Amino acid sequence: MRVGLLTATLLALAAMAATAEDGSAAFRRGDYAAAAAAFASRAADGDAVAANNLGVLYLKGHGVTQDHARARGLFEDAAAQQIAGAMFNLGMMNLRGYGQAVDAEAAAEWFGRGARAGDAQAQFFLALLYTRGEGITRDMAAARSWFEAAARAGVAAAQFNLAMLMLRGDGGAADETAALAWLEQAAVQQHPEARLHIARVHLAHPDDPDRLARAAALLRELADAGDAQAQTQLGIMKTFGHGVETDPEEGRFWLRQAALQGQDEAQLNLGTLHARGIGTPADLVQAYAWLTLAAEHDNPTARGARDDVAARLDAEQTAAARALSTQLREQLVTP
Repeated sequence: MRVGLLTATLLALAAMAATAEDGSAAFRRGDYAAAAAAFASRAADGDAVAANNLGVLYLKGHGVTQDHARARGLFEDAAAQQIAGAMFNLGMMNLRGYGQAVDAEAAAEWFGRGARAGDAQAQFFLALLYTRGEGITRDMAAARSWFEAAARAGVAAAQFNLAMLMLRGDGGAADETAALAWLEQAAVQQHPEARLHIARVHLAHPDDPDRLARAAALLRELADAGDAQAQTQLGIMKTFGHGVETDPEEGRFWLRQAALQGQDEAQLNLGTLHARGIGTPADLVQAYAWLTLAAEHDNPTARGARDDVAARLDAEQTAAARALSTQLREQLVTP
């Protein structure tokens, strides 16, 4: 699960909610000092939205000296006037420990108030706390309900998380059709994991050629874009002909691409293919090298497979395999 940075969320709230036209205009052009002055003037006149916006600037130190206590006071003033975004901001301050100790219970309380007042980000974070039992009693049905509220408001991360709950049947009945619909909406908003999970849902229907073809097409697009998990899945499909034409050479190509990004599942599969001679002549040196890298991810299956291969190597092969492990480790890249 991925959530947006507090900075982006709060600044977006400030930009959208500003009531002082000169303040919001200054904010949009990056003149934070002018924005702060304008918001301060309006806040002094009792404008709750301006107080919330000024609190954001104090929280981040934009246009003013960073002052978490001042930010909290402004958010509290705005929240007392029922500004839902200020309730969310107080929740984030408590959850992240800005200017104070982390207080998950207070965060849940503020997120709950913001959620009930209609703030979509507060709804999303409240749902997260319900899934974790953090600051509040774990309640998957409540989490599902609040994820759905935020999802309907257009929060991509909520759409994705709601789909995951629906696929697993957490907090309610399993509903693959509805889950796919939410994943599609999240994918439109470029949620980084949505399209991969759409493919995985289709792959769960191995007897449906159309769905397998759709999965393969999605995985190829993602693999071409450098997604290591998609490359791993596509590599396995091409190696064994699952829903696509069998092509072990292409399968190894995609597995290698993912393996060099540090994907331990790809490293494990490459090592296994070389150890067993699947789609390629057996090569214990290659097998040991890839399995060694996979084992470094604390992968017990890879450790066992590596040790089995090691027992079959002579001294010369062992030296070559260890050298290759070092060479491959040096080629690893971070995507």
